[in-house]
Amino acid sequence: MKSKRLFIAIKIANTNQIQEIFRQVGLDLSKERIKWVNDKGLHVTLFFIGNKSVDAIPNLIHTLKIVAKQFSGFYLSLKGLGAFPSLDSPRILWIGIDSHQNLFDLQKEIHFKLEEISELDTYKYKPHVTIGRIKGGVKEPKNVALALAKWNEWEGEELFVKEFVLMESVLSDVGPKYEVLDTFHLNE
Repeated sequence: MKSKRLFIAIKIANTNQIQEIFRQVGLDLSKERIKWVNDKGLHVTLFFIGNKSVDAIPNLIHTLKIVAKQFSGFYLSLKGLGAFPSLDSPRILWIGIDSHQNLFDLQKEIHFKLEEISELDTYKYKPHVTIGRIKGGVKEPKNVALALAKWNEWEGEELFVKEFVLMESVLSDVGPKYEVLDTFHLNE
């Protein structure tokens, strides 16, 4: 049975501010082996579904259309930089999201509705925009912490969210490639 690796996300435009973060952090961490995210793939994951049969996708799309009709567009802000699982042992570099209740409500409703049609893993939701991945550890963890700390107080412009997308992630040697399978418009 053919399957696709799926997730639901809010696409993030590559603003001048984000370009500056990539440039500056890239310079500060030029000695580290970081696989930077393609700026066309920037997004805030709402829910990672994982591998699903292609036969399940139409029902998934129908459910997400119902969810989208329940929400109006809203603003979110980018704020600060960090790393998962920690600054001492960074594997994922990210831009933080200022916590807006609308974002959490949308994520919670998507999770709730998807549980009605499929078995899902549960996890604590921590909204962020991944900007880089580190494999095999870093040479100088202290340098990574210092480079990210420069951005602790940074707050980006507000971004208006008017839609979310169902995306397929195709893993490859050069990093994941994302393809939008469908777009779900929020009420205006």
